[in-house]
Amino acid sequence: MIDPTTESSSIYDAATVGADSILLVDDTLVLRERLSMAMQQRGFRVETAENFDEAVEKFSQRPTDLAVLDLRMPGKSGLELLRKLMEIKPDIRIILLSGFGSIPASIDAVRAGAVNFLSKPADADDILSSFMRGDGPSVPDGAVAFPAPSLARNEWEHIHRVLSDCGGNISEAARRLGIHRRSLQRKLRKRAPEDPAMPDAPADDED
Repeated sequence: MIDPTTESSSIYDAATVGADSILLVDDTLVLRERLSMAMQQRGFRVETAENFDEAVEKFSQRPTDLAVLDLRMPGKSGLELLRKLMEIKPDIRIILLSGFGSIPASIDAVRAGAVNFLSKPADADDILSSFMRGDGPSVPDGAVAFPAPSLARNEWEHIHRVLSDCGGNISEAARRLGIHRRSLQRKLRKRAPEDPAMPDAPADDED
């Protein structure tokens, strides 16, 4: 969450990033508004949108120097939106955000032209810092610049992605995952595994 009391002490603003305007695209209104306020306080002209179509319409009328896109939105994805915005303005700098950190998605985003890829939650300073450090190529051709996640981490991300697709319905998520509802509830109570996984982490044999 963005703390308004820290805004004035931020070292990142429109001048330090070298941009005057930014487009924020996320289907969650509260997140858009908080991030919009934080960016305005840092000197940006801010445009906001909740989906692909609204973002393309606004960007076509008032292009921005930067864009922050949610990867997973109803309708077309943030990755599709990234490609469309770069067709309209090839020199735009874009960061993708995702509530579910994904190594393949990170690589796809950077190779499609994104400056960087961040996992939520990310505040204004996280985002602007990524713009500052992300101007070089992050994924060289033929190489993977990201460490492989643990199997436990992959499982945790997959479970939460399926649950999100089911609108938080645990019974439906359990059905899609092919596990018992109680097993899913136990998994959901666990914290996200660290990468690399702790060697003494207990195994889950509830499936």
